Amino acid sequence: MHQKLNKYPLALAIETIDFPHEIALIKRRQPPSSFSAGLSISAFMLAASASSWAQTTLPEVTVTTDRSSKETLQTNQTSIGKGTQDIRDIPQSITVMTEKLMDEAKLTTLKEALHYTSGITFAAAENGTDQDIRLRGFPVATTGDLLLDGMRDPSQYDRDAFNYDRIEVMRGSASMLFGRGSTGGVINQVSKKSFLDDHNEIDTTLGTGRYFRLTGDFNIRTGNDSALRMNVMRNTADNKGAEINKYGIAPTFSWGIGHRDEFSVGLFYLNVDNVPMSGIRYLNGTVPDIKPGNFYGTKSDYQRGEATYLSASHKHRFDDGGQLHSQIRSGRFNRSQWSTTASFAKGTTPENLNGATVLTRSGLAPRKDSYTGTYLQSDYSNKYNAFGVKHELIGGVDAAYEKADRFGGWGGVGTNYNKGNTTVGTPNDGRSLPVEPMYRDISNYSFKSFGLYVQDLVQIAPDWKLLGGIRFDSFKGDFDQIAYLNATTNMSNKTTSTSLSDSMFSYRTGVLYQPSATSSYHLSYGTSFNTSADTYQYVTQQTANTPPEKSRNIELGAKLDWMDGNLSTRGALFQTEKYNERTTDSDFAGDAYTLSGKRHSRGMEIDIVGKLTPKTEVYFSYTNIWDASIDKAGSAANAQASVGKRVGLTPKQSAALWLSYQAMPKLRVAGGVHGASENFALSGQTGAAYANARAPGYAVADLMLEYTIDPRWTAQLNVNNAFNRRYGDQLYPGFVVLGAPRTFLLTVATRF
Repeated sequence: MHQKLNKYPLALAIETIDFPHEIALIKRRQPPSSFSAGLSISAFMLAASASSWAQTTLPEVTVTTDRSSKETLQTNQTSIGKGTQDIRDIPQSITVMTEKLMDEAKLTTLKEALHYTSGITFAAAENGTDQDIRLRGFPVATTGDLLLDGMRDPSQYDRDAFNYDRIEVMRGSASMLFGRGSTGGVINQVSKKSFLDDHNEIDTTLGTGRYFRLTGDFNIRTGNDSALRMNVMRNTADNKGAEINKYGIAPTFSWGIGHRDEFSVGLFYLNVDNVPMSGIRYLNGTVPDIKPGNFYGTKSDYQRGEATYLSASHKHRFDDGGQLHSQIRSGRFNRSQWSTTASFAKGTTPENLNGATVLTRSGLAPRKDSYTGTYLQSDYSNKYNAFGVKHELIGGVDAAYEKADRFGGWGGVGTNYNKGNTTVGTPNDGRSLPVEPMYRDISNYSFKSFGLYVQDLVQIAPDWKLLGGIRFDSFKGDFDQIAYLNATTNMSNKTTSTSLSDSMFSYRTGVLYQPSATSSYHLSYGTSFNTSADTYQYVTQQTANTPPEKSRNIELGAKLDWMDGNLSTRGALFQTEKYNERTTDSDFAGDAYTLSGKRHSRGMEIDIVGKLTPKTEVYFSYTNIWDASIDKAGSAANAQASVGKRVGLTPKQSAALWLSYQAMPKLRVAGGVHGASENFALSGQTGAAYANARAPGYAVADLMLEYTIDPRWTAQLNVNNAFNRRYGDQLYPGFVVLGAPRTFLLTVATRF
């Protein structure tokens, strides 16, 4: 709940501050008719007893509320646009998944949560990572498009949701706000924050596949303006061989809450030692008829990682209503992974596929990396009148330093290691290998960047607002690529060092027409840029002399509220275009890239979120990308696709629905479905055999029952993938990773 009561000369107003659990400052004015935000009776009586409303100013009183994103599917504000803003004032499509949606549907990772946002697909990267995300048909580069509390979160690690308050997705070009990346959009993970109340919750979940998950969320008020919040998680499972074994802790301490100067410090630690789901080759170019959940890897497969970072923030509130928010985060991330792909015996067809069909297991190239990053940014926002019009100004600076060391396997286990045969009918056969990969340095890089931006939203007429923003980025990277004598030795024979530096301007403009408090229409234009190799790193030898790619996004949309604001709808038409895409040219194949490519996506999006009735809540997200095509391509054989063909990993239609109904005072029932139409892998990079690799359209249903035992205890039953639907979840040109099978989860939660 982020709202502001109208102010009058003699009114008591509650001015909310941008925390999930709000803190209000009570100022000396006329009392409102109700105090739903949780104003204590004693504070109100103190205000009412003053002898003169006009002359007396009461001391500042802090007020708390228990309302947060855990209590609603709907929110009207977001922090993704720099500072806290009304969604209706942002001329771009924004989808917010609150903690309530994630809790009801049991979405425990970022990837699971993004299944409930349309227009997003997942590539199965060569080393099996699940962080290759596509939005509006364009890569969500891990170096620029994944954010944590508004700052870059570039490392590849298993992003667990135990410390999420909500997930915000802003679609379309956004380099004006965040710098490099963000062609298709950005994804912001919002962490839980301390608030002024004592509130604790422990959730214990047991499920099929020996699933166990324990989370704790403890908020302790330590003083008049300070609080400590601690979130913890432990999760294990052995789902037919694909194992989960991870734990995490995230404490945050805040003080000065609600005052002129507010401070917060936090730590995050996550340790993961999983066995990742195996991939399987396509059969006749499509997903084979394999039972969902069948694991054809080995016990020696692994996905290991640690994420550790410290963060601190300071918020200063000026007397004129302005606000300066500064934050810093520094961390280290380690990751290593060795996965398996199962291949069918020669001669296998969909018609003769059976339990006795032989599968050959090969190890994907093992990967390992160590990443450190420090990010600093400071943003100023204010609302004021100048030259006879109203302004909403935001501006700021940010800087980043990143360093990564990457390792590859060598020796007999280095590449394409044979992990032994099995059959379709004997998944999870218990095979364990006597060896693990050995690693050697293959590359390292460092990156520095500095950005400066300013944006103004001007009320040019009673119902019209004009947005304009500009950003300047300067960046520099150094890259070392290490060559070896052969695949079985650890003796290097050459190190190639390259560097790249550049600077770019990014722009954002828009017109908003807001004829009422419940309607907003917008037309916007924004630009973005992608530096060389920025999906995984900053620069490579082949791209060192290639300038950044450039993109632009045009969007026409509307945001409408209904039923006294209880239901929000959003719709948009968009065209996103990368007009100088990096490609290889036959004249420079293997040595350099050119900016000769061009592609685009066109489509529409619809969101419906809120209450249909006092007892019924809905969350609906739909995307139709009817045109996603290559306009120009390089002439080399490994060009992604020929001109005119549809871009891979961009299904025409995708949707997600979650419907929740309070059937009885203590019983809530809910259900959801998410899916997409036919989806193609990125084609043309591994030969003609996989040129049309695809996954059929699918729809996966999830069910939930929640029973409130008493005010302190609840029980919740989830059935995910209720009909055990087989579907291709992550696509790579050579293989597919199937989605999770039907899973039963029983959660008992206590709040105190």
